[in-house]
Order: sequence, then C-alpha cells, then structure tokens
Amino acid sequence: MVVFLLANTSLRAAGSTLLAVFVAIGGLALIVTPWAWSMGRELIEERSQRVRTEARAEMAAHLHDSVLQTLALIQRSPEPREMATLARTQERELRAWLYGRAPALAGARLRDAIDAMAGRVEREQQVRVEAIVVGDADLDEHARALVSAVGEATLNAARHSGSTEVSVYVEVEDEAISAYVRDHGTGFDPGQVASDRRGIADSIIGRMERHGGTAQVNSRPGGGTEVAMHLPRKPA
Repeated sequence: MVVFLLANTSLRAAGSTLLAVFVAIGGLALIVTPWAWSMGRELIEERSQRVRTEARAEMAAHLHDSVLQTLALIQRSPEPREMATLARTQERELRAWLYGRAPALAGARLRDAIDAMAGRVEREQQVRVEAIVVGDADLDEHARALVSAVGEATLNAARHSGSTEVSVYVEVEDEAISAYVRDHGTGFDPGQVASDRRGIADSIIGRMERHGGTAQVNSRPGGGTEVAMHLPRKPA
C-alpha cells in the first residue's frame, strides 16, 4: 500500500512538472510568435522594397540609355522619314522591354526575333516594316532559319521594291509556321532574275528547303511582290 501511494505521488509530481513545462512552452510561444511574425513580415517587406528599387533603377537606366538618346536623335534629325523610323524603332523596343519580351529579359522566342528583325531593317533601310506575329514558338534551329529567310525577304523588299512599307505576317500553328512578306512596289519577273543574284535562291528558297520547308516568290512587274514561306514543325 505504501509503495502504491509513493508511486501515485510520483506520477502526480511528474504530471505537474509536465504541465508546467507545457504551460511554459505555450507562454513562450505566445510571446515569440508575434515577434517572429513581425520579423518575417519586415523581411518580406524589405525584400519587396529592394526589388521595387532595383526595378526602378533598371527602368531609369533603360530610359537613359535608349529612350532619351533616341529622343535627342529625333530632335536633331531634319528628315521626317528618319524621325518616324527612330520613333517606331524606339516604340518597338520599349514595348518589348515593358512586356518582358526583350532578349535581355526573357529567353529568345520567334516573336522576339521577328520583331527585332523588323526593327533592324526599318532602322537601316528607312522603310516602314509592319510585323504581325500570331502565336509564338521556341527559337530552335528551324525557327531561326525561318527568321533568316523572312529577314532576307524583308531586306530585299526594303532595298529593291521602291515601296515605303513592307508587311510581314507570321502565323504559328500546331503543325507548321507560315510567313508572308509583302510589298506594293515595282515588282519583277522571277524568271528573269540574273543567275548571279543568289539572295532569293540561296537565302530564302534554299534555306527553307534545307530545313524541310518551302518558299515561293510571287511577283510581276508593277504588281508588287509576295514571298510565302511554310515550315512544318517537328513533333514535340
């Protein structure tokens, strides 16, 4: 009986000790939890503030390096055509940058490459290039070949058609990518192109064929030119 009483007393003492420990832990948790929550919230806010500050600094740097310099060039340019080209080029670059499609901000994709090509030709040739891309795709070696062929066709139109505007239309579908480059310039007879002029044969038709695609040049004197390109997509 004495042993039982002693054991019972020990159990009650142990229970009281455990209860005291739990109460102490609970009290400590009540004290520490708000502090930890506050610290975590402050760290998150500090990080968010740093990200916003870096974003503003990046924006300011881009505006200084690109937009402001372009505006200065526009002010000094005496040619309305050149001013329009500069303004459109800057608009294209700024739009891509703001929407996260600039090559420095995102992985290169077909839409980015076509847009960059159009801006480059417009800037170099002083001819308006209107590029529309429906859909998008990764810029693999076949898509790069298409971009190069489209670029060559656009450059040819800007240089030789006499037109003040070149239209580029690219459509990405599940099974293929189609591209069209059109102008309303002087046109030409494709059958009369000199054999030493290999731009169309090699850089457009030949390039597309080497990558499993096709290209067709439709033109006539006085009727403008359309280059139609078709590139099957490889199964994923």
